[in-house]
Amino acid sequence: MKTGTKVGILLVAIALLGMAPAIGMADHHEEVSNPDLKCLKCHSKNLKKKLEDGEKMSLRIEVEEFGSSVHKVIGCTGCHRDVAKGKHPSKQPIASRRAYSLKHNQTCSQCHEAAHESYIGSVHASMVEHGDDSAPLCSDCHSAHAIQSRVAYEPADGEPCSRCHTEINEAFAQSIHGLARSEGNLIRGDHVQAPSCTGCHNAHDISAVTDTDYLVPTCISCHEVAELAHEQWLPNAGMHLKSVGCAACHSPQAELRVDLQLYDRLRQAPVRQNENNGTVQETLAAIDTNGDGLDPVELWQLVRQINDQEEASDITLLGRLEVTNSVDAHRLAASTEAVRSCESCHRSDAEPFQNVTVSMSRKDGRKESFKADRKVLASAMSVDSVGGFYAPGGTRIKLLDGLLVLAILGGLAVPVVHITLGKVLRKKKENGNG
Repeated sequence: MKTGTKVGILLVAIALLGMAPAIGMADHHEEVSNPDLKCLKCHSKNLKKKLEDGEKMSLRIEVEEFGSSVHKVIGCTGCHRDVAKGKHPSKQPIASRRAYSLKHNQTCSQCHEAAHESYIGSVHASMVEHGDDSAPLCSDCHSAHAIQSRVAYEPADGEPCSRCHTEINEAFAQSIHGLARSEGNLIRGDHVQAPSCTGCHNAHDISAVTDTDYLVPTCISCHEVAELAHEQWLPNAGMHLKSVGCAACHSPQAELRVDLQLYDRLRQAPVRQNENNGTVQETLAAIDTNGDGLDPVELWQLVRQINDQEEASDITLLGRLEVTNSVDAHRLAASTEAVRSCESCHRSDAEPFQNVTVSMSRKDGRKESFKADRKVLASAMSVDSVGGFYAPGGTRIKLLDGLLVLAILGGLAVPVVHITLGKVLRKKKENGNG
């Protein structure tokens, strides 16, 4: 055999050997297209790329996962449009794994425009904007290459939310809602489905609790007779629903507090940290120099200072009785176990009123609370804020009790003085005529 022929046969054999993995994959993964199999020929191996921060990022794609992904129909280049012959593998440096994920967050928006529009108004996107590397991106919730259909994101185990919110998910699993999901997914007969994470918080446009007043209306959207039911036994039910969080009564083992949130009455929104008012820590350091919690005078100074810093504002304090942490907010019990005793709050030594905080929204919308002296509840600055908690003689706000007594005495004094004065004048008139 001639030498040239031998070389030709050898080259053909090498080419066939090179094609063998792709041919083998095609036999076992018919759901993956041939162009994608060419990519997976290399990317099914343990390839890694060294990043500028020193980390090595795996480039391995699990063929089975990609084959079951809803994105298999658009193929590799549907997202990786910068990959082209002669330019791959790319020598362009990647700063970090996070930087690469951020880049592809924008790639997702090219097809999922509506979902992206919802996401950019969320607390997660706000956290990203303000540099929080723990904030979830598209691939954190949906994965990069094993993207499942929409129905796969409401399982009983709380995925994908439970990856970050582990303690909350565990509390939810033991709640009346979580148990209902695990025991047939129905509550109140056969017509109401137990809520999942997205049922209350939405999927992409997730709001920070502190920036909205949507939680009570969200509860009522399922518990539509709750208002009427509370009016049957609870005095001033409307004020309670406005000033007391649902979990404060329906999570009976939770620790409670009175939170006074800085609120702008002109904008009808909580005060959020910005370039004018700085961070909570900076503001507190300048006012609460001892670091022992805001007293009534320091609270007054805080409100006055923020009013001065904000343009066209009317800053006040919005009082609310609530659970101290988000875990207890999800540990909801059956309605038969809810707190129904007025004395649990409306007595002078009530535990929730010993735990007082003042809060402001951070730049990303999440609430940041800091300790305050319980005496602030009796100060002139917070009387308006805690009006929703007030019960005559049953609170620790002695100023309000005193004003109530004066109002009652004043109301009684008017007719008494009127009658007495009338008698005196008539008597004097009779004596004068005599």
